[in-house]
Amino acid sequence: MKRNLVMIHLESLNNVIYRMNSDCFPNLTRIEKQSVSFSKYFSTATSTLMVLGDIYYGGMEQYEQCDSLDYIPKEYPYHSSMLDDLKAEGYKVGAYIYPEGSDRDSAEKRHIAGFQNEMLLKRHYEDFLDAIEIIVSEEPFAVSICNYISNMGLNIYRDLECEYTGFENWKRGYQELDKCVGHIFEILERKGVLDTTTVLLYGDHGDDYWGHGLHKGLAHAIEPYAALIHTPMFIYDNRISPGVSDNVISAIDLRDMLMKLLISNDTASVWQNRREYAIARTSYAAQPIRYDSFKKGYSITDGELLLLVSPDGLELYNIEMDPMCTYNFLQHFLYDGNIIRYDVTKKEQCKFHYGIFMNDSQISYLRQKFYYLHKRLRSEVEKLYLCAGSSVEKMDEEMRFDKIMGENEICT
Repeated sequence: MKRNLVMIHLESLNNVIYRMNSDCFPNLTRIEKQSVSFSKYFSTATSTLMVLGDIYYGGMEQYEQCDSLDYIPKEYPYHSSMLDDLKAEGYKVGAYIYPEGSDRDSAEKRHIAGFQNEMLLKRHYEDFLDAIEIIVSEEPFAVSICNYISNMGLNIYRDLECEYTGFENWKRGYQELDKCVGHIFEILERKGVLDTTTVLLYGDHGDDYWGHGLHKGLAHAIEPYAALIHTPMFIYDNRISPGVSDNVISAIDLRDMLMKLLISNDTASVWQNRREYAIARTSYAAQPIRYDSFKKGYSITDGELLLLVSPDGLELYNIEMDPMCTYNFLQHFLYDGNIIRYDVTKKEQCKFHYGIFMNDSQISYLRQKFYYLHKRLRSEVEKLYLCAGSSVEKMDEEMRFDKIMGENEICT
């Protein structure tokens, strides 16, 4: 018997917000305890449609040639999505959005959900739930569910006649999202299909509340700091014992993991999947840089350190001790585009905790990790630029792999 699939999109929810505000997420917290949770899951982009395309197609190359979200590719690197493949396997397939779908029309023209499927917009919550209930009434089914109510721009949607503060709207958006997750599980239980269904719950991206600049007011679709790409992800499947995996997982791994669970009944794959690093970006490689808003950037993380490159240069963060990426450790170093060396004046200027922390072993470790991450990030970004029909020269012009961002700070 084929296993059913439900994919639940956790809009604009990063790992820090989820862990720090458990009172907003009673349903998610309860379900996670019954699931396999991935503590080092990273999204591939900082905007929803980019992430959805990466998940559905299992790779980052499908739309890199797009210089805007309205661009329709003439040729595609991937010729079927996961939803297309499941339909070919005899699944009843559906993809639903509520309450609004920004850029949805152009996304449909680009076949965001596949060449045999489309994402259907439901403007009213009751219609949204009704559509889900109908599709899960016939097995096997595969349904992708995107409730955007927790998006900063849409969390006022259900109470337009009421005026709430920005803080209140921020919290209510997450509370509404959590209620929706509870309603979906209630439907699966009422229809008697929960035990035969694998449920993926994943964050598409988080928000950065202007901690790294205003970006004309954008909270996401900005550079891929950890607050943007480190999101919750867990898989509910009653064949698998609950637990926590600390393997580094990328959004592009989900297609393969789910197909193994559904078609091959390979439940061991959720524990075995492991990668050295995960890559994320702000824009498609063909898109222009918009310095005041959608500033292009790329990052690589091994689950501990995150190296980011942008037109401003390079930044390096330990995202375990600094999950919001507040201090760039490269400010301790001098870099000529080839060799990185410690700025010895730092040790003379800074004492106390800094002097104990930044010992010779720490300096050596940061230098080694920088070389490792820098080489791999540059290689991965180069692949995306070439896939977009661009060039290495264009990449070097836009992405400053040769300099550290900002001036070295002085301890006072």
